[in-house]
Amino acid sequence: MNNVVSLDDLFHKRLFRVPDYQRGYSWEHQQIREFLEDLELLPDSRYHYTGTVVLHESNDKKPRMDTDGNAYALVDIVDGQQRLTTIVMVLDEIRRSLSTFSDTSKGLSQGIVKNFVSTQEISGQPLFKLSLNSDTDHFFRNRILAEEPGVEGPQITSERRLAEAKKQIAEYIGSKSDADVGDGEDWLRSLYKKLATQLRFSLYEVEDEAEVGVIFEVMNDRGKPLTDLEKVKNYLLHVSTSLVFSNDLGNAVNSAWAEILRQLMSAGLVSSDDEDRLLRSHWLAYHNPQLRRWQGSRSVKQSFGLRNYAGRHQELLNDLLAYTEGLRESSIIFSDAYQPNRTDAFASFKSDSKARAEIVDWSTKLRRTGYLATFLPLLIAVRRRWPEDPDKYLMVLKLCETFAFRVYRWSEYRSNSGQPTVFRLAFQLATVARTYEETLQALKDHLAYWCRDDNFNDEHQGGDPNVWYRWGGLRYFLYEYEIALASQQGASPIVPWGELTSRDLKETVEHILPQSISHQSYWRDRFNRHQHQSYVHDLGNLTLTKHNSYYQNKPFPEKRGSVTAEGHCYAKSPFFLERQLTELDEWNAAAIDQRRARLLEWARGRWAVESSESSAGEIEPEDQDEDNNEDDVAGVDGLDES
Repeated sequence: MNNVVSLDDLFHKRLFRVPDYQRGYSWEHQQIREFLEDLELLPDSRYHYTGTVVLHESNDKKPRMDTDGNAYALVDIVDGQQRLTTIVMVLDEIRRSLSTFSDTSKGLSQGIVKNFVSTQEISGQPLFKLSLNSDTDHFFRNRILAEEPGVEGPQITSERRLAEAKKQIAEYIGSKSDADVGDGEDWLRSLYKKLATQLRFSLYEVEDEAEVGVIFEVMNDRGKPLTDLEKVKNYLLHVSTSLVFSNDLGNAVNSAWAEILRQLMSAGLVSSDDEDRLLRSHWLAYHNPQLRRWQGSRSVKQSFGLRNYAGRHQELLNDLLAYTEGLRESSIIFSDAYQPNRTDAFASFKSDSKARAEIVDWSTKLRRTGYLATFLPLLIAVRRRWPEDPDKYLMVLKLCETFAFRVYRWSEYRSNSGQPTVFRLAFQLATVARTYEETLQALKDHLAYWCRDDNFNDEHQGGDPNVWYRWGGLRYFLYEYEIALASQQGASPIVPWGELTSRDLKETVEHILPQSISHQSYWRDRFNRHQHQSYVHDLGNLTLTKHNSYYQNKPFPEKRGSVTAEGHCYAKSPFFLERQLTELDEWNAAAIDQRRARLLEWARGRWAVESSESSAGEIEPEDQDEDNNEDDVAGVDGLDES
């Protein structure tokens, strides 16, 4: 049924609910500003077409009646939830402002609440006219709409956007209505009239929710086009109605998408890029490991096309149910990999608390390298195949971190180097074409091919000391050494990794031998001009610090200091790296050489790997020339300092 209706008509005897399979509130400043501008420019005598609203009667048929005897039907919003949520927030701010004016306006304020915000059920319980999905509904009711908002702040992105939207709307209405009492009151009434009676919506009410799969792809909220994840969902819903027999695919898809979105939001992975990366990682592991053939939602549609399964609809149903469940499980693994410190991460490993703690630690390390995406298909494959075996996952995880450091950080290969073979190993493991042991050995051999031990044992970049300070892996390298020093004392680093990466390199890396020594006799007595140029950026001369601006070009004894000295010094540093320097009385060329040698010796042990002689057999030509379609180039993860 297709009707063009006003907001008054739309809300008449309906209670709206955003189902859990829908994305959370996604409008940001621009969409809200444009909506408010449209309202402001709308003449009092004109109507404004606002868009389409698709509704589906809820399966919950429980009767609902308010204290005036009005019966309400509960409907799910299939499309239009962003607009309706924003409109309810605007109306709520209008009624708050109207309640401060005349008795007539106070009466209108109460009417707005009753018609568009909440009324009272005959049992005395509130009947909210709009309920959001379960992730945000409590926040929406208790922070956005409440007369006296609760103390909780936004915990996920959709809640943050709701809070920001409320603030933006309140500021807009406050700026317009506070200018003059009389004019402000009239302006608020006019704005309410525009919303309630002049906006027009195309209303579609469908009997079967799955039937909206096709039309939903062309129904986008303003400025927010559908993501590939949403397109895949809607295609699956479309297929569920096209099969020659009744089936439960639609319910399975909606249930899976509710869990997928919950996982992504709880991990802070709310961008379309995050969703695309999940789709791609799962596809590479279970359907086709060739990255160049991945075309987003089109790949899913082509692979599971109805024409491909002509006369085999039961097989198609089975394959789609397997795909849906696989993507749901992969979303958990994917979210755990990106946010390993979230409360419910690696829940399947909770019975082994020690192993789980190690997994969290090594997942954090891999995330810090900035090259996680290369290994996501492999991590998904091993964890889905052995969901309750933390040791297998941990072993692969450690090897992935070693690969990321040795190949991409140490050797500075492009971020797609070696990817095709890693993806192929993930696919073979996921499809039971290769054993765990074979996969592990092949990955070791592959790593040895890209970064041989003799290359790894050489000094970085052929021994040129000036490249160390500019090296993209410097802070990760030094922080791992900091972790090792802390561990020797039964402790953990005092300064968190996030504090380092939130500040500039020059603020967090100290040159023990300063970059300028022209006015310091201590340094000029120990380093001539040539030696200074050769050693100043050397690895042996660099340390993590919190007080670089304080040290400047002071002599080493003053920088070293003591625990009783005034001001900042190495002896009182929160970094074990700097405290270790207090073991020395002098800082000269020999001290730098010795410290560099010690750091490199530690690194050879820290990132060591055993391989066989068969590594060449695991390398395909495409490893060398695959187009760089991956996302984890330097800095994309937001954790890379280069």
